[in-house]
Amino acid sequence: MTNMIHAFEHWMLNYRRVWVGTIFSGFVMPILFMVGIGLGVGAYVQDTSSIGGVSYAAFIAPGLLASTAMQITMGEMTWPVFGALRWGAQYKAMQASPLRPIDMLNGHLLYGMLRGFISAVVFLVVMVFFGVVSSGWAPLAVIPATLTAFSLVGLMYAYAVTVDSEIGLSIIQRFVIIPITLFSGVFFPLTQLPQALQAIAWISPLWHGAELSRWAVNGTPTPWFWGVHVLYLLALGAVGWWAAYRRLTIRLTI
Repeated sequence: MTNMIHAFEHWMLNYRRVWVGTIFSGFVMPILFMVGIGLGVGAYVQDTSSIGGVSYAAFIAPGLLASTAMQITMGEMTWPVFGALRWGAQYKAMQASPLRPIDMLNGHLLYGMLRGFISAVVFLVVMVFFGVVSSGWAPLAVIPATLTAFSLVGLMYAYAVTVDSEIGLSIIQRFVIIPITLFSGVFFPLTQLPQALQAIAWISPLWHGAELSRWAVNGTPTPWFWGVHVLYLLALGAVGWWAAYRRLTIRLTI
């Protein structure tokens, strides 16, 4: 546990040098989303019966909360992980210390999860400012948002450890993260999709996180029992952690 904290502290110290550059993605971007899509596009949405009778801004806000936590965490698990292995050699330096691969992994994942959690809290504050929070349970929305980040953090880490060029990181951003964001019920109900595509969307962890966040913020019932959503996110996160540990161990021995 102590060694894991040391690895975590390394990334926190590194963040102290670059935190200014994260203000846009962590604070300004949520405001732009709420103004541009929530209020701008929402002004043209007249019939809200299909989205639980709430305003369009109130409908998309919980989904954007989960999406933001996911994307911030994924960002920390792509270029920083790739660079730590191939450019800055931080992991090689850690190998010369008492840190084990599992300590390096857990410390880095913990840091990424903290970044996602903080971004979720910030987004929730923005939601309160825009008046789209209608439930006293709204603060609990941070939990499924963080679980959404957890469900993918290990898988993204494993991928970043595996790829041999920067092109692979761009591919995952364009063909995985963006489609997940667009087709996971964040901007419209899944019922608007054909039945076959709905079944595919159910695989997306963001859909599960968005539904749970929307339940907490708006009181909108989830189509599935909430425990199923939580178990799915936890199970996917556990598989991702195992894959990340295996890939890092192999990479450090090459």
